[in-house]
Amino acid sequence: MGWKFWQKDQPAATDAGAKTHKLGRPRDLPQEVGRHLVVEQGLDPDWAWSLKCVVKPRENSKSTFDVRVFSSESAVRQGVTVRDYTSLEEHADLILFAGWYDKETRQAQLDRPMKEAV
Repeated sequence: MGWKFWQKDQPAATDAGAKTHKLGRPRDLPQEVGRHLVVEQGLDPDWAWSLKCVVKPRENSKSTFDVRVFSSESAVRQGVTVRDYTSLEEHADLILFAGWYDKETRQAQLDRPMKEAV
């Protein structure tokens, strides 16, 4: 049989040897993002802190992340399962805010995405 469960298989080589990041599942807003929505944009704190987000690390920085903020209630109403950052690309109407935040400098920049004209 030759099972060696204590040894990991070598991952397949990626394009140009780039390191791949596993995208995280939806979670509560990070402190920086929630504070930006409430203080800078003047949103209702109860509503803002009930939102969820998905994040993706930026390529050239360890502390900066791209973030998309959405309402989990709206996603459930529309029958959409949000698994990670890329799953919202197909359902751009669910994205309430998009931008970035930095853990080290505790800065955030979020904007409302432009809705496409019909």
